[in-house]
Amino acid sequence: MKKLFICLFSLTLLLVSGCSEDKQDQAVSSLKIGIIIPIEHPAMDEITKGFEDTLSTALKGQVEFEVMRAQGDINLQRAMILQLKNQNVALFVPVATSTTEMTAAMVKDRPIVGLAALVPEKTRKASPLALVNDEITPTQLIQFIHSVYPDKKSFALVYSNDDKIIPQVSEAVLAGKNSGITLDARMITTLPDLYSTASALPSTTEGIIVLKDLLVASGISTLVKEANAKHIPLITSDDGTVQNGASFALGVKEYQIGVEGAKVARKILEDKISPSAIPVVQMTHLSVFINKNALALQNQALDNIEKQTALYHYHLVDVTEKKIGSLQ
Repeated sequence: MKKLFICLFSLTLLLVSGCSEDKQDQAVSSLKIGIIIPIEHPAMDEITKGFEDTLSTALKGQVEFEVMRAQGDINLQRAMILQLKNQNVALFVPVATSTTEMTAAMVKDRPIVGLAALVPEKTRKASPLALVNDEITPTQLIQFIHSVYPDKKSFALVYSNDDKIIPQVSEAVLAGKNSGITLDARMITTLPDLYSTASALPSTTEGIIVLKDLLVASGISTLVKEANAKHIPLITSDDGTVQNGASFALGVKEYQIGVEGAKVARKILEDKISPSAIPVVQMTHLSVFINKNALALQNQALDNIEKQTALYHYHLVDVTEKKIGSLQ
């Protein structure tokens, strides 16, 4: 009887041990992905949604996401990256260039996929870093604006003091000069600056331009009010700002940035390809996003926007009645 009891007890231990190992195997197979968002903005949500939807479908049941939002606080962002390091996440996914640069500086032992980001090649090679770059050049934007409004000569360019944006402003001003356009470049350092900057625009301003600038885009409603009041076009570089009241934008679908990032992440997690060995993904399918209600409020015609979109072989996307996150 004693021997039978010992045998039964040993068998029970083996079964419990086996179940425990199964659970551990399941835990190991579930990879945690850390997503770091620098500031609250609809574009960030669309990028994140595209990434999560695509990677969850590709790696069914194998991934979980930890999304952290820094709310524009660089110290909070640094703390979040450290927290994710301590949680032993399998992959870091910072959104935007500055967030990617900080993550690359702090994380050297795990792969990183930077979304809507572009860093120098030497930085990328020094880190386990892959990139999805969504930037169009300021020259492309200015040339398109000039083709839509050949008679307009004076635009305000509102921008932040982000290190990535400042060189783009110089390029935009030069592109404007080459097209016979004067760009009145006005920099903000904090979001509340937008109100005073918008209020101080001269009466001769014929339009407002915003580059792919997170800080300015996060306060786009202030510029929308000014553009509506002055009946001048507000032209931006992403779909979310158009959904929130800009007249039109030249850019890429934010959701697709996340989709492309998920494809890169899959190569890293499933195919075991080194991030730095993956070529930078450049988003090339440009769209012109229009908001008919905003165009009407800003007293702008649609016909030449449509004509020039076709001539440039861009894709016209009407976001007038589209909700944030619906542009897949």
